[in-house]
Amino acid sequence: MSFKSNTNSTRARIENILSSGFKGSTRSLSLLPISHTSSKFSIGKSILRTSLDLGNNQKPPKRTPPTKSSNGLEETKTCLIMSPSKALLDHRDKLTEYEYKEIANYAEIYFVGNAKKKYTDKFCDDRLYYRTFVGDHLAYRYEIQKHLGDGSFGIVIQCFDHKTQTSVAIKILRKGEKFAKIGEMEAGVLELLNTNGDDDTIVQKLEQFKFRGHFCIVYELLSLDLYQFLKKNEFRGISMNIIKRIAVQIIIALKHMHNASLIHCDLKPENILFKSEKKSSIKLIDFGSACERNNKIFTYIQSRYYRAPEVIIDAGYNEKIDIWSLGCILFELYKGVPIFQGINENDQLCKIVEIIGNIPENLVQLSKRRQLFFNDNGLLMNKDGVVVKPGINSVAGLIRNAEKNFIDFLLECFKLDPNERFDAETALVHPWIKGGKQTSSRNLRTFN
Repeated sequence: MSFKSNTNSTRARIENILSSGFKGSTRSLSLLPISHTSSKFSIGKSILRTSLDLGNNQKPPKRTPPTKSSNGLEETKTCLIMSPSKALLDHRDKLTEYEYKEIANYAEIYFVGNAKKKYTDKFCDDRLYYRTFVGDHLAYRYEIQKHLGDGSFGIVIQCFDHKTQTSVAIKILRKGEKFAKIGEMEAGVLELLNTNGDDDTIVQKLEQFKFRGHFCIVYELLSLDLYQFLKKNEFRGISMNIIKRIAVQIIIALKHMHNASLIHCDLKPENILFKSEKKSSIKLIDFGSACERNNKIFTYIQSRYYRAPEVIIDAGYNEKIDIWSLGCILFELYKGVPIFQGINENDQLCKIVEIIGNIPENLVQLSKRRQLFFNDNGLLMNKDGVVVKPGINSVAGLIRNAEKNFIDFLLECFKLDPNERFDAETALVHPWIKGGKQTSSRNLRTFN
């Protein structure tokens, strides 16, 4: 299903999704320092709207019906559903005094956790991150299994969903309205992309809810990210065939996003996950920094190694910054290390100029940080005020044994002027991509 590349239409659709309480989801119930501005998106209905069960006319516990697994067979596991009063009666020893009252706000109780693994006072730390214990619950449904990662917006944990009897990933945003708005925005973006049938390359959002002042998003659980995969294999780099299969999937995901007037803004190896540890099918994750082309929310975006030059010099940006990041990722998959490894923004620009060439004059003129990086002639200076010599190295020189079409593809990604950089649609028909049939689920066995 195709997108209309009309920004107003995209914005209206996201706002409609948000204001409707995410009716399209299963049930209404990812990492950078940023400059926060107010998001226009807000949820019109409360996420959890449950009636209180105070024990009157108590009904017997319910059990969920069997569900079909991926192989088409019915799962034999069922989960016990309790009312709050039943949970208090049977599991009072596992609940804190706070939970005695809190549990009444939930109509269905699936899991209460272990009292020995709970915080009894503050639920978040001084930086407003939610404090978790393995074995504790989230929203009396999810059992915390392990910590997966953290960032500026919050943490990600693996949980067991006692309602669906499956493991999931849950992002818990830091407490506070500005972080809740970031969560709402990400949930809205994913709802839009998932609704349009992009589940093959974009992580699937399953639920969203608010718990103890923290906005939470539930995702399907995926496997290793690209960085973990490289590290596991001692940064040897991946075979060209597998790189090409991964590239096709990333480009398809970007095409869907860009056609919907959306920019990912944080494309990097850590945000691209394999569906399975043994197959090369991947999905994009972490849309916490994503924005609309004509409604940019953040000014400080992208991880440094994957940051486009126009972002560094603050010359304005569009969806082409994702293409720059794509080139950085593909080089790293082949070589095993990033192509531009600056220790700060000035050094990052120096690395770019040394390999790709001087920043175009038109970009220098647009830069709001011109005096910080360039001399009066528009030439980049290093930290010592010395003009950086362009082209002392090259992409081809760094990967001498790579096929010519791959090098040419990278050079198209690394066009310094975003107007000259190719888009996702053009990338899909580049000779390197079109040079052979790609199967996205082949085994991950061969390395450079």
